[in-house]
Amino acid sequence: MNLYRTDGIVLRTRPLGEADKILTLLTRDRGKIEVVARGARRPRNRLAAASQPFTYLKVLIFAGKSLDQLSQAEIIKSFGLIRENLVKMAYASFWSEFLDLLLPLEEENTGLFLFSLAGLTVLEKAEDPVLLSRAFELRAMQYLGYLPELTACARCGGSLEGAPGGFSPDSGGVLCFSCKDEAEIKPLALSAGGLELMRKLLTADLRSVITWEVPAALQREVEGALTAFLEYRSEKPIKSLGFLQSILSI
Repeated sequence: MNLYRTDGIVLRTRPLGEADKILTLLTRDRGKIEVVARGARRPRNRLAAASQPFTYLKVLIFAGKSLDQLSQAEIIKSFGLIRENLVKMAYASFWSEFLDLLLPLEEENTGLFLFSLAGLTVLEKAEDPVLLSRAFELRAMQYLGYLPELTACARCGGSLEGAPGGFSPDSGGVLCFSCKDEAEIKPLALSAGGLELMRKLLTADLRSVITWEVPAALQREVEGALTAFLEYRSEKPIKSLGFLQSILSI
């Protein structure tokens, strides 16, 4: 019997038949994997609690011919406070969805696993997760190899001193003022202050980010740029983003 053990975070669940679930896990040493949790849709099943989104697990998995099967699961941390708060749950759902969209199956990324675990830990404690999410998005893209260009013009490689020309998802990042009219799609507005905020978020400790006070206008600039970039890289709309935006508009 081919069994293996690992730690994992539940990114996504979907039904399989009448009683089972397929879990998408971000694991410590195997990257993103999919496993069948038999009977997990039944409330009294031993795998039901472990099959909740965002749960951090220690798992024993049987390697099958097509889909692997979850044999045992021990909950290390449930992140229940996230699921109990609608705003935090919406952010965690957004993070999980874009990670699932951008991560290939079975490509080890221990750094991203550890960073995602740290992000959920800070999210559980955050009073206002807005800037935390921007930092998470940037750092996650760095681990995925999709970080937008923030240090030089994404088109010509020239200096970004002074006011940048805008943010261009299809060009791969920030444009200088001279290149802003050469992008196929009109760049999004991004001020020097917005660019500086993105650079700071990329290197800041997540625990400190939740204490920052930043003008709302700069937050909106960065949110617009990163959301557009994530959707461009995902090549499809991020469904949970609409849910998040509807919650924040209440």
